[in-house]
Amino acid sequence: MSKLNLNAAWLSTLLPEQKKFALQSRGAHFLYKFLFKKGHHLFVVGTTESGKTQKLYWVVRWIKTTKETVVWLDSAKNSEMLPLLTMGLPVRIICPKGCDVILSEWSKEENKYIPMKDHPEVIQVSDAGTSWWAVKRGHINIMCFRRAFSRKSERIKWMADFFTTLSEWTGKGIMPHILPMALFGDEAHWFVAGEKLTTDQERGNLSELITELSLEDRAYGIRLVLSAQGFKNLTTGARENLINVLLCRGAKVDSTENNTLSEFNNITSRFQPKEGLFVYAGGFTYPKGWPWPFPFFEKPKIRVQYIGEFDNPTEAAIIREEAEQEMIPDMSKYSALVQDLRGYESPREINRYEVIPSD
Repeated sequence: MSKLNLNAAWLSTLLPEQKKFALQSRGAHFLYKFLFKKGHHLFVVGTTESGKTQKLYWVVRWIKTTKETVVWLDSAKNSEMLPLLTMGLPVRIICPKGCDVILSEWSKEENKYIPMKDHPEVIQVSDAGTSWWAVKRGHINIMCFRRAFSRKSERIKWMADFFTTLSEWTGKGIMPHILPMALFGDEAHWFVAGEKLTTDQERGNLSELITELSLEDRAYGIRLVLSAQGFKNLTTGARENLINVLLCRGAKVDSTENNTLSEFNNITSRFQPKEGLFVYAGGFTYPKGWPWPFPFFEKPKIRVQYIGEFDNPTEAAIIREEAEQEMIPDMSKYSALVQDLRGYESPREINRYEVIPSD
């Protein structure tokens, strides 16, 4: 690739290791074949402990330099959200009404976990579609949905509404001003399933919806970055639309599924967790067939607690809900007043008709 003409002001925003990478030929290909192409999707594939999540963090750190809005679908395992608190962007946690996420940090002085100082803002939403109005530009927006339901069927319905709203509102041009956007989903099998994992009709329908979105969303500057343990853990259509692939240790692709990617089967088994092969659209790699080294993102000593279930509210939550409805029947018109009546500020509840500052 010819010498880059990168904006000096943009380069000045990069970390030293990012700037070094950007000025190398390897980095040049990454910038111009993936990062600077809004809506270009990425599929990260590898076995357990192959470093998939770590590579997603790496992509987040790059995405934030492009001013794309970052939305992360929390898998609620291994405290995966914690490195996102160290990315240099404010964090907003979004969860269903009646649920909460509480972070506690370790205190050396007190030798115990204490309430976190500068706790991320927690926003409660009454329905899945409203979640998009809670997303804030210039933030890392973490959607905590997986632990918010006692029944898988209710969680799937929520996720279907979440993605359906995204599709309908982008098509009608009425999405909040959060585009371009990168939507991350680690271990995506919890909300989308492919040939190997589809076991029920509702989940299959959700998978097909996401397959359609992976094709439509590119036109609106929406980038999907999904990871899975197996190549077939996403539907065939979704895989075809996620045109860039990052192969991690143990990734295996059958030649009948993708002949180009199957040629790398003999080397992925030898990868270390900190290595991965970035395969661009069309099967191009640079350097040819050689894996890249990736950094490791430490988790700060913070404890994550998920509180409440949207489909199984506590008795106290039901009583509070009934009291609020008696005081103010129309919640959508008087949400600010309701907040004052509650007597606390966080977590804050919004609805999709409320005006949210986009700063």
